[in-house]
Amino acid sequence: MSGDLEISFTVQRRDFPVAAELTIPTGEHLVLFGPSGAGKTTVIEAIAGLVRIEGTIRLGSQVLTESGPPYSSIPLHRRRVGLVRQDPALFPHLTVAENIGFARRLPVDAPAILQIGDGLGLAGMLSSLPAALSGGQRQRVALARVLASDYATLLLDEPYTGLDQSLARELTRRAVESTASVPSIMVTHDLDAAQSFGDRIAVLDHGRVLQVADPRTIVVRPATRRVAELVGYRGFAGLGGLGDRRVAGIHPDRVVPGAFPERGVVLEGAVRTCRPSGAGHELELNTSGSVVVVRLPAAAQIGEYLTVTALDPPFFPEAGR
Repeated sequence: MSGDLEISFTVQRRDFPVAAELTIPTGEHLVLFGPSGAGKTTVIEAIAGLVRIEGTIRLGSQVLTESGPPYSSIPLHRRRVGLVRQDPALFPHLTVAENIGFARRLPVDAPAILQIGDGLGLAGMLSSLPAALSGGQRQRVALARVLASDYATLLLDEPYTGLDQSLARELTRRAVESTASVPSIMVTHDLDAAQSFGDRIAVLDHGRVLQVADPRTIVVRPATRRVAELVGYRGFAGLGGLGDRRVAGIHPDRVVPGAFPERGVVLEGAVRTCRPSGAGHELELNTSGSVVVVRLPAAAQIGEYLTVTALDPPFFPEAGR
């Protein structure tokens, strides 16, 4: 049995404190999203019992850490925390099957090992040593080892960084499918990975949680200008109205050519740059002194004057962050 993961703590780092107050219900997949150094891994390490906290961490009915009376801290090996990191940290002298079954001392032919190995595409290499595997295969083994353990919550700390996108998506899907009965957290600075894994996304910056919401809301309705910047907004256009001190956030993928004032904010400007981007082109437009980035189906000439509409954009105070 598992239970909700409840965290409310502060970790004092040398550069800045990291604070988090979140509840991850059983079966939910939460993403900690933000730039490098924002404090995401510190949150994961705190849950795993690797760093000292001021506060409380509770998993179901069990208190993992309590910094105040009655003071308690359960060691990592007794927390039932499944942790997968960027470094798979496999035992080099053990076979794939032995690595998978290590935590529960399972025999190499145990049904759980065979089932999990087959599900993660490892059936043909269970007798291989880690040195014979590719980086992606080693990450499969690291995930399989956790899935074969007696875990009550799953923590993924940027485990797929450096892998090709298709493999990262596959392993993310496997993790989601395998953790429907436990609370799970993934750390990433990749928005695509965050949206693939997360039921909710918690945006962190400089040790603070700026917004927690479902993936679409995070992108379409960022709570602050800083959140907007972190999720891909590439410009902020002043409205130009008399006494209006707001700016509209411009996301490159939420722009269409033409003037449609009933659908959003109309922008006009000269093309500064144009380059291929996916199936279309990414352009920089100089709009009344503000440079915004948009992606459109067709290319445009440098200096060409275009009219585009930012669809239902979020608005922020002119000087706000």
